[in-house]
Amino acid sequence: MAKQCLKITVSGQVHGVGYREYVKQQAEKLAIEGTAQNREGGEVIIFASSSTETLDSFIDVLYDGPSEANVANVVAEPMINEKDFRGVFRVIG
Repeated sequence: MAKQCLKITVSGQVHGVGYREYVKQQAEKLAIEGTAQNREGGEVIIFASSSTETLDSFIDVLYDGPSEANVANVVAEPMINEKDFRGVFRVIG
């Protein structure tokens, strides 16, 4: 199965509401490798690696988030260079 790596930018009310931990839980359920990190300006940047079908499902749940979150937008961009996440999903910072 071919893997794809995406850079996903999530904007809205996603800082201070447990959003990165939510992302980690969803990624682990779907066996997605990668990272989630807050970015200045109120966004969360996610790098995610898995099959295209799995990543499509992952993007769908990113719109939900924890109850306190209010996701305004989710933008996914394919990455040219594959990253090695060593089989795990981590929250950074």
